[in-house]
Formats: sequence, C-alpha cells, structure tokens
Amino acid sequence: MSNVATKTNEARGIFTGEYGKPKEFLEDYQFPVEETEIATATGIVVPNQRAIVRTDTNTVLGTVGSNYKLLSHAEALDPILNALEDRGQKLFKRVALTKNGAHMYASVYFPGEEMGVGKAGGDSFWPGITVINSLDGILKYHLESTIYRLVCTNGMRVPTRIAGGSSVHSKNKNYTEMIEQILEFVGDKEHFGVFQSWANEVIRMDDLEKMVDVILKDKKNTFPARYRDLVLDNLRKEEQFGGASVWNLYNAFHGVLEHNLVRGKGKMDRARLLEGNLFAQFKRRFNTQN
Repeated sequence: MSNVATKTNEARGIFTGEYGKPKEFLEDYQFPVEETEIATATGIVVPNQRAIVRTDTNTVLGTVGSNYKLLSHAEALDPILNALEDRGQKLFKRVALTKNGAHMYASVYFPGEEMGVGKAGGDSFWPGITVINSLDGILKYHLESTIYRLVCTNGMRVPTRIAGGSSVHSKNKNYTEMIEQILEFVGDKEHFGVFQSWANEVIRMDDLEKMVDVILKDKKNTFPARYRDLVLDNLRKEEQFGGASVWNLYNAFHGVLEHNLVRGKGKMDRARLLEGNLFAQFKRRFNTQN
C-alpha cells in the first residue's frame, strides 16, 4: 500500500472533485491504493498481472503488468506542494479527479506573482506547475512548469508550457529526480519577455489572418492545417480580448492545442510537442532575441 505523510487538503485550501459535479461530490486525491494479485475463480494466480485497487471504496481502477510502479496521487503531487511551500510560495491549487479517481489533473500557480503582457499589462499571467497522474496505466506521470494566462472573465486560466516531461509508471524510473528537475524551471520568467515583444508587435487584423496561412504552409510547421478555421475563429476572439498583435496570433494557435488536441490517450504528448514546435517557429519568424 502507498502512504505518504502529508498536510490535509483543508489546511492547503485545495479544491478537489470530479469534473462537472457539485461540491457535495468532492473527493480527496489522497485516498489509499494498493496492488493486488489477480486470480481465477478456482484460485489460480494470473502471472505478470496485478490489479490496482482503491481500498477505501474497494474499486478496481485498472490492471497493470509486472514492471508497473504504483505512484499514488499523493506521492505524485505532495512532494511538489511541500517543496513550493518550503520556498514560501503562496499557492492556488486545483485538483480534479476522473474515472473513479484513477486519473488526477492538478494545477498550481502563484497568485502573488502576477505579471502583465500587452497594452498596459492587461493580459495577466502567473507562473505555476501542472501535474497529471493515473492509477490504471493509461496516462503517464506528467509534470510541466507552466505559466497560466487569464483568458475569460469567469476566471478561466489556460497553461502554456515552459518545460516538462512524462514518464511511464516503471520500476526503473526515479521519480524524485524527475520532480527535482521540474522544480528548477518553476517560476522561470524568460518567456514573459518573449511574449511582451510579441504583444508590442501590432499588426493589422487582415494581415494577421493572412499570416495564419503563411505559418501553416511553412516547411518546418507541424501544426495540423485542418484546424485552420478554428485558429481563425480564435484570432477574432483574441482581437476582442486584447487587440491585434503577434501575441494574439500565437494565442489563437495555442488555444487550439489546449482545447482540441490534449484530450484522450496519447494526445497530450503530441500536443506538447506541437506546442514546443509552435513556440520555436514564432521565435524564428518574428526574430525574437530572448
């Protein structure tokens, strides 16, 4: 069984719960889990297979192979929260669970480190970190140093990746080393200078729309051209939100990555690769020196 010493969610002010469910259905990501043998009705043990069981509800969350390393949600998230709190960071945390708790999606950002990009700094950002974990072998353990952009008056914030990586749940993996590496990037503010330079480069809306096709036809482009119309729709929304600049063009593309390409098995790694390529392409094209 996996157990870690941890502070309570109440003390941390963490919001947890299933997506779309009211507060009375909130669940705690620190629930106990264990690996158990799988046996037939006659008692024959199935070789090289284990069941991951949520012991507080006796729910089987998934079946895994013999090389699988169980990493509970508490083990995946709490060392990061503890390290950030030890730095004296004031944290905002949101943890959501799906599939009876098998999948965890955690967002953490620092409300005291708000930065502004664009006209009069009206486009707000906060540095933070994203943590994803699963207990059924479907999703990799995923860590990202991110910056969160406020995109809606309802408080919705969309993450932009600075650095990160994923790992399968393997007995050969050192997760402590992985956590330490990502913590080195948390709060990295280099990207803000890049974004501000793009926000300062104002371009007529008609020219921005033409630039969408230029970017999609670039020989080094990896962004799927089939999402062209969605990018254009996002660009028009961006104009209402913050004006017409290279920065708004970038967010028109990035919004498609976050809302259309990160759902489903294996798609997150693909979306993050595309995001890195998109950022590099914009830096090349718009001659950013940062």
